Amino acid sequence: MSLGGAIPRTTLALALLSCAAFLAFNPPLDPHAVDLRNTFDAPSARHWLGTDHLGRDLAARLLAGARPSLLAIAIVLSASLGIGILAGAVIALGPPGLSAMTRWLAETLLAVPTLILALVVAAFLGAGMAAIALALIVSAWAPYALTIAALFERLTGEGYWRASLALGSSLPGAVHRHLLPNAWPAIGALAGADAGRAVILVSSLGFIGLSADTGRPEWGAMIHEYRVFLFSEPLLVMAPLTAVAVLSTALHLLLDAGGSPLRR
Repeated sequence: MSLGGAIPRTTLALALLSCAAFLAFNPPLDPHAVDLRNTFDAPSARHWLGTDHLGRDLAARLLAGARPSLLAIAIVLSASLGIGILAGAVIALGPPGLSAMTRWLAETLLAVPTLILALVVAAFLGAGMAAIALALIVSAWAPYALTIAALFERLTGEGYWRASLALGSSLPGAVHRHLLPNAWPAIGALAGADAGRAVILVSSLGFIGLSADTGRPEWGAMIHEYRVFLFSEPLLVMAPLTAVAVLSTALHLLLDAGGSPLRR
């Protein structure tokens, strides 16, 4: 199979994410260690990407900066998918009143910009990764719910769905056995695109200061801190920007690799 196939690209993305996760929690050097005698050092065997204006190892800070992004995205994706699947099932299969109310709530949240939600949540909870994650969850479940509801409504017209209910399957059991497996390819594609968007949003919110602790490595906060060196030391800015792009692409390839075969 070619490298462009689903299995190789998924394996490559999974290996990249596993390596990034391991190094994020076990950086080779202390990302906080200041060495004012070796500021703006060029890349070397000891400092893979050189050092910043305080002599801190850029590679170590970059790896440590992956930690909050990976944790926030894992929480956001799992919570958004779980809420979205439940809400989508309610919209498609629930009582008319509850279905209409859930659809209205999803459509309303879909119209509210994520940045506005993040600022409102931060006003109540204070700036930090918890506020960023909660804001992303509140805004991210709505497109899942509406997409899943549309998929479920189409699939409930299939003969195997009606036969399953006629044979006595419970509604949750029939949803788990028939609707979710058949809808998963589209859900996976949406999750892949949304994961990449979440990486960019987490970094963007960190850039404007909602990650709270600007001294702790975080890609958005690093871009903000290093922006003044864009023309004199461009690697300081390009390194976290590249990390955001690579992680976004890896998550997209991992999640949007095709779904399971149809189950009847």
